[in-house]
Amino acid sequence: QGWTFAPWRANVRAGRSRMRKARGSAGPVMFAAAALLAACQSAPVSACGGSFCDGFESAETGAAPGAPWAVDLANATLAVDDTRAASGSKSVRIDLAGKGTGFLTAPGARSGRMKVFLEAAPEGDVHWTLIELRGKRPSDGHIAELRIGGQHPVAGGSRLMANYETPEGYTDASAPMSDCWHHAAGTDVMPTGRWTELSWKAGADGKTLEVSIDGVPVPALTVEGHGQGCLHQPADYAWELPDITEVNLGWESYQPDGPRHIWVDDVVLGEGG
Repeated sequence: QGWTFAPWRANVRAGRSRMRKARGSAGPVMFAAAALLAACQSAPVSACGGSFCDGFESAETGAAPGAPWAVDLANATLAVDDTRAASGSKSVRIDLAGKGTGFLTAPGARSGRMKVFLEAAPEGDVHWTLIELRGKRPSDGHIAELRIGGQHPVAGGSRLMANYETPEGYTDASAPMSDCWHHAAGTDVMPTGRWTELSWKAGADGKTLEVSIDGVPVPALTVEGHGQGCLHQPADYAWELPDITEVNLGWESYQPDGPRHIWVDDVVLGEGG
C-alpha cells in the first residue's frame, strides 16, 4: 500500500531545528505538489478517496519509510513497525525520550486523515502537535504553521487545541510573531491506548480549520478566521491560511515531556479537496 511519485529528494529538511521559540528562519520545503499530484498512483488504504495514500505495507520494517516521505527528528526515533497496525500488519512507530520532534513529512494537502495510536498523553501542561500544515502566506510570503494537537490536562485526558504560528518572527525582525491558540471544549480530549482516526480540512467553506475524530466532527475545535487568543498579537489576529506545501504527521512537544510512544497508519492526503 505505497505511493508512486515522481522522485524528489528525501529529507531535504535535515538539520532544521523544530524546537518552538528557537527555530531557524529557513523557508519551508518547496515540494512540487502539482507535479506530484499528477504523477501519483494511489494504492488503496481502507477505501482511499484521496490523492496520496499509504498504509506502509510495502515499507521495510525497522527503517524509516522511503520517498515520497521525509522524516524530521529531534530527540526521537521513527521506523516502520510490525508489532501494531490499524490495518494490515505494519505502521510507523515514533518514540521520543522527552521534548522533541518525530514527524513524517509529505507534500502539502489542505485535507486528510490518519490513524494514530497514542500510548499515553502528557499529564502536565505540555503543548504537543500531531498534525502540522506548513507553507507561505499569500499576503506577505512569510511562513505560517497551522497545528492540531493539545496542551492542558483535563479530566479524561489532554485537551485538544489548534495553534497558529509564524516561526520566522523569532529570528527575523521583519517577520510577524503570533503563537495563537484555540482550545476545544473541556470534554474534547485525545483518545489514548487505542487506534483513533484524525481528519482535518483547512480552508473549507470559509473556515480556517475543521477537525473530526473517528468520523465525528469536533465543533469546538473549528476555527473561523481567528482563534481565542495570541501570545504576540491581539486575540482577533487573523489566522491566514498559507499555501500549504508541507504536511507533518507524528508528534512534537515544546516543553519538557516524558517518554512518548505513538504509531501512525493509513494516511490519506488530499481527501475531499
